Amino acid sequence: MNSSETVTPEKINRATIWWQLSILILVSAVAVYVGSAFDEQIQNYMPEQRVLSSIFNKKPSGLSGLSEVMKKVGLTVHPWLSPYRNLRNAHGMLVIIAPSTSPAEFEAEQILKWVHTGNDLVYLDHFSFKMTRRLLEKLDLTVTDGTELHDKTVPVDATKKLFAYVPKLTVTSDTNISGGEPLVKVDNKAIFSELQYGKGRILIGTSPTLCANRRLSEKDNWSNFQFLVNWMSTASGDIMFDERCHGFSESGNVFVVLGKSPWGAVFLQALLILGVAVYGSFKRFGATAVVKDSRKISNLEFITGLSNAYRRAKANGAIYEITGHTLRNRICKLLSVSPHEQTDKIIDAWKSFAEANPTKSGGLTEIVPQFLSDFDTVNNQKNISDAQFKTLIFNCDKISDQLNDQSSNITTIQRLGG
Repeated sequence: MNSSETVTPEKINRATIWWQLSILILVSAVAVYVGSAFDEQIQNYMPEQRVLSSIFNKKPSGLSGLSEVMKKVGLTVHPWLSPYRNLRNAHGMLVIIAPSTSPAEFEAEQILKWVHTGNDLVYLDHFSFKMTRRLLEKLDLTVTDGTELHDKTVPVDATKKLFAYVPKLTVTSDTNISGGEPLVKVDNKAIFSELQYGKGRILIGTSPTLCANRRLSEKDNWSNFQFLVNWMSTASGDIMFDERCHGFSESGNVFVVLGKSPWGAVFLQALLILGVAVYGSFKRFGATAVVKDSRKISNLEFITGLSNAYRRAKANGAIYEITGHTLRNRICKLLSVSPHEQTDKIIDAWKSFAEANPTKSGGLTEIVPQFLSDFDTVNNQKNISDAQFKTLIFNCDKISDQLNDQSSNITTIQRLGG
């Protein structure tokens, strides 16, 4: 005979709640990603708050386009976020363009020491202030103010392999470089210079906007990107864009990294949803419903069965202890006496109560002291005969009935306003 499993309402409700939570989390994830995409599109139309020559910046002043071009031609490109002392564990080319914070004295020494071992450096900046020239001073290069150039077209030496497919450059600069081997000149004054440093090479330029994103929109400026691609293609390792100088750093906490991504917002919303669900599980929503859990047998049958079980176990003492203990506590509560007091003191308190309230004590004046004495005596006995057990329970029922009658009379008088 096949027995079918009954699905309870609790299981149905639990499954419904989990489905609802799953849908809410999915909607939250979609909302976050849609909001991120919308915000990204809006930011494209908003003016830049500050110039940031970073590969993380997709706005006109950023270098994200240059990074993508490098990857398209097969170069390995990634940001540099660690301290410069860690360069000793890397090999390739470091690219520093318009740093927000110029390298300190000791950092310039660390960079040049790394270049001296056979690595390359590209350093593009206006070098308008002395603090930005620390690294150049160690190379015996000087920077002087020159003619202000704004998107000026500059011819190049097409005979050099470095300028293959580069007919001209479009530069914006207001300073000139003295020293090294000039690559690009304006009025016989160098804007880009190259020099050998130990086993490595260094490219210095005073036009940091040479490959800004805004130049990708004009075909005439594409040769700027070709120039840097030609120079960086000679690197013997990875191309590392210095993002540390722009304020970015490598975080060691995975929660911080994920928290800055869209998944962080999704996780936060999921936590809020879970918090609401947990809080709601302790609250009652909607109208209350009566849950019917009726016993499959009648009360009389239940009592008879329980009585037979106790009788077969010869547990008259246990039954009386349970019944008598409850009644004893009720009497102590009526007398305002602690149930832990000795029986003699409780009997004295009952006698005083009966003398002061003869109507309330009624016919219990002698029965209650007898019950209290019998309760202590019977608790010390191992076995109670059926006859003795019936007498004890009869006294308990008599006391309980009279106390219940008095309680109901008092409640009725209070309801009537007596």
